[in-house]
Amino acid sequence: MKADIDAIYAKGIRLSPEAYDFLDTAAISAAVLEKLIANAGNEPIISKETIESLIAQEEKIPVEPVIIARAPSFKPIAKEYSSDFRVLEGSDLSGKSNCTGKIDDFVGHFRNRFERIQKVLRSRLSENSVVPTNKLKATQGDKVRLIAIVTEKRVTKKGNILLDVEDEEGNAKVVIMKDTAGFKACSKLMLDDIVAFDGKNADELFISDTITWPEIPLMRKQKRTEKDIAIVYLSDLHFGSKKFLENDFSNLITWLNGAGERQDLAGKVKYIIVGGDVVDGIGIYPEQEKELAVKDIYKQYEMFDEAISKLPDYIEVIVGPGNHDAVRRADPQPPIPTDLIHTDVTLVGSPSQIEIEGLRHLVYHGTSLDSIIAGMTGLSYSKPEDAMLELIRRRHLSPIYGDNLIVPESHDYMVMDVEPDIVHMGHVHKNGYMMYRGTLLINSGTFQDRTDYQVKMGHVPTPGMVPILEGKSGKLNVLDARNGKVNSITFSA
Repeated sequence: MKADIDAIYAKGIRLSPEAYDFLDTAAISAAVLEKLIANAGNEPIISKETIESLIAQEEKIPVEPVIIARAPSFKPIAKEYSSDFRVLEGSDLSGKSNCTGKIDDFVGHFRNRFERIQKVLRSRLSENSVVPTNKLKATQGDKVRLIAIVTEKRVTKKGNILLDVEDEEGNAKVVIMKDTAGFKACSKLMLDDIVAFDGKNADELFISDTITWPEIPLMRKQKRTEKDIAIVYLSDLHFGSKKFLENDFSNLITWLNGAGERQDLAGKVKYIIVGGDVVDGIGIYPEQEKELAVKDIYKQYEMFDEAISKLPDYIEVIVGPGNHDAVRRADPQPPIPTDLIHTDVTLVGSPSQIEIEGLRHLVYHGTSLDSIIAGMTGLSYSKPEDAMLELIRRRHLSPIYGDNLIVPESHDYMVMDVEPDIVHMGHVHKNGYMMYRGTLLINSGTFQDRTDYQVKMGHVPTPGMVPILEGKSGKLNVLDARNGKVNSITFSA
């Protein structure tokens, strides 16, 4: 009816011709109108099919309950411990976005990134030898160090690498000779990287032979907890998708309730961290509705709530967003709104830093893994831990500005000021693990079966594989939710 159309247009929402004709002759309920307006951000032009699906969902199709087989003999040790975790202040975007989209925001964003990563580099290097670009000429012939951001990279006729770099004082041209250690490092040097160059100034060029990344300090050891607790890492659940593995997820919850193998390990689980893509969302990619079992974003989150309600009440659940969730797609992402998830969970942004039993966790959905894998030779979706490592070495979660959507907040939430003990990502639907200088890298895979798009791309996910860290021993296990088997991960020295 016209009143419905006027209400929709008043919100700045546009309708397809078919949708307009449909509303011109039919009335919709206030509840459908409210959901239509709420979902509008996921679809530039509302289609007739979207309206029809919202009307169908209003019939309140019940969410299938998760059936749990409880083990009466289960005596979980985690139940005896009080919770000890906190979201570190200022580590995520919770209610703190101040970007207005002006040029000053971009300038402030890059200045904040440069200052903080430069501080990390200075902490690892000799402070006295660092010289800014505007004082290089005064050091003619002396061995000095330059910290700068790479703005351009090219190969000279002689096969050397020529870089344009900048710092807060100006710019310079850096040459990396092909017969030096720095030349080899250049194969992984990307635009917007902030690194330290060792070398000598010669006229208009800075001749460098060594490149130092911000990195993780070398002599770190894996940190462990005093309590004998365990942490489960999940991501990319995709509730609402036709490919969501409901039986596998039910098996996980059943296992956490003490039914199945390794009850000793299940009984240690005190925390679960969900690293984004809780639901499949709506309007995330073209023709997504064909792959949705549930086309109502609210009901997708209701499915998640229903499943989480079956967990033992002593388990703390921490939930971050992903690119399929009902938040802005650009990083950094704010927490999922509280009107969508109603169970007793802790909602955090992406990225966020969470201290659990003394272990500093860096939790990020991992959207920028796409750009780092595409931009660097030798990386692939089959080994996401290698791509994660490159981000860790740069101490920045999305170093290539523009390839991954970034909102230029005045504080760059993607910078890693402090070394994390555990880095948890998802997004690529492929499990991967690495121990690097005392930091454990975990990509926790997915609970969505292989999609048609993944088949076309040749990408083979690893669904239903659940990493579980035993805090006291530092041992990483993986539960196969399909068959209940638990295997241990061994890292090479």
